[in-house]
Amino acid sequence: MPLAMPRPMKRPGSSFHQFVQRIPADVIGKVRGMTLTIPVGETVVVRRISAATPDVRISLGTRDDNEAKHRHAVATGYLQGVWRAVREGPRRLTHKEAVALAGEAYSAWTEAFEDDPGPPEMWAQVTAHNVQADAGTFGRAAFFIGPDEGRRARSMEERFGRGADAVLARHGLIVDADSRARLIDQIGRAMLQAGEANFARADGDYSPDPAAVRFPKFDTVRSEPAKPAPSGVTIGDLLNKMSAERNHAPKTRSEWTRAVRSLTDHAKVTDPAALTTPMVVAWMDSLVTQGLKAKTINDVYLAAVKALFAWAEVRIGSNPVAKVPRIKRNDEESNERGYTLAEAETVLRAALLESNPARRWLPWLMAYSGARAGEIVQLRRQDIRQEPESGVWYLDFNPEAGRLKNKPSQRVVPLHPHLIEMGFVTWAKGQANERLFYRERAGGAPAGRRDPKSVTINRVGDWVRDDVAVAAVRAGEVAPNHGWRHRFSTELVNLEVPDTTRKRLTGHRLDGEDNRYVGKIVMERLHAAVAKLPRYVTDHVD
Repeated sequence: MPLAMPRPMKRPGSSFHQFVQRIPADVIGKVRGMTLTIPVGETVVVRRISAATPDVRISLGTRDDNEAKHRHAVATGYLQGVWRAVREGPRRLTHKEAVALAGEAYSAWTEAFEDDPGPPEMWAQVTAHNVQADAGTFGRAAFFIGPDEGRRARSMEERFGRGADAVLARHGLIVDADSRARLIDQIGRAMLQAGEANFARADGDYSPDPAAVRFPKFDTVRSEPAKPAPSGVTIGDLLNKMSAERNHAPKTRSEWTRAVRSLTDHAKVTDPAALTTPMVVAWMDSLVTQGLKAKTINDVYLAAVKALFAWAEVRIGSNPVAKVPRIKRNDEESNERGYTLAEAETVLRAALLESNPARRWLPWLMAYSGARAGEIVQLRRQDIRQEPESGVWYLDFNPEAGRLKNKPSQRVVPLHPHLIEMGFVTWAKGQANERLFYRERAGGAPAGRRDPKSVTINRVGDWVRDDVAVAAVRAGEVAPNHGWRHRFSTELVNLEVPDTTRKRLTGHRLDGEDNRYVGKIVMERLHAAVAKLPRYVTDHVD
């Protein structure tokens, strides 16, 4: 079978984010019959443009909003490169660039099997197929009648063609036929060495790999003439226009303003036409040097800048961020967890000694409700309610109090009996201000400044990290606020609370038949689920 890397993505469900881009009118007649290899996450999706294809439609293969934004930007950049290549002609790869791209394929194959390479016999077979491809005797090409060089080209295409397309797609490159043939040849050489390296590891030889150092680093961008931006328009102006158009939440506007300002300060440019991809890459490197986590860089800084320039591309004629890859660190993957019982009781014990309302009540409310910090902080006096029929007190998370993450986030969560005994209801109903945990500013927060809600959330997190000094929080294993949500969900699972009830309490989307037919879960059932949570012991008399 052909050597394809990475594997094609399986057809995802309808709940995944979708990507749609209309084929420009000036190229639609020239791309009929073209096959696109579109990068989507760690894989590629192949689409053929037929005579009846007005646009390109694919699934982004993820339900995560931030990851979907990143994948959308990458796919957009790739297709813009395709349309540009159709208008201006495909790009020619230099010899060095072809070797560098082959090196990426080599690294992918050696790194993927480094820990568990499998049996040596498997790699002996892979190497045999690679040798056959180089000799023109692999696959169906071996049966073609014609010159040896023709058979070899067909054989190499069958073995390594999809791998070459995948590497090109990751960089959004459309290259001429000669460059693609040169790349396939270099990938063939690289795969011979990768098979030998994996065979050695499978045989127990983990000595340093001498072949890995021969590949140069691929320079993702060649200098292109900057396209003029509208006179007087700055990158900050573009962000303000996009935020106004999309009605961004104050927190989003504040975070994205800081991200864009960080970029422009580092690059020392404000003109969007003057910003180049190397400037963005250098900025990303500086964020890594500052010690920021990969998740923060990717999901806050890079996500903001990618979204801005994807929106602005039709206005300024360029997108210098489209091909900038995400930061990846193996030691940061999926290591966040919820609080342990001992850690939780340490924080809750400290909260009982606080006079500041946010520090005093937020940890306890998050511990017994599993709600997001933002949902708790924006509560108003009237959002602490009692159902007349059952007498159950509950938290009413509704959009009138402030923005919610999504539609399922609008919900009610009964108060745990322990919270009522501790006097939370009495305290909340006795507050003079409508907002329980912060005071709103007249006219909202100034541009680029965090709103009081975000400041309150961050200060509680800083208090847990710096004053309570929970070791796991300081080490980044537990998020100071979101760790409660992890713990709450885990506790409900351990207590065998039905999945539909748990999702109603946490504000997660229900799938399939549950979402259509469960309807409103009665307050008593929700209260019974919350009341199952064991009381936290703090050695404090309430």
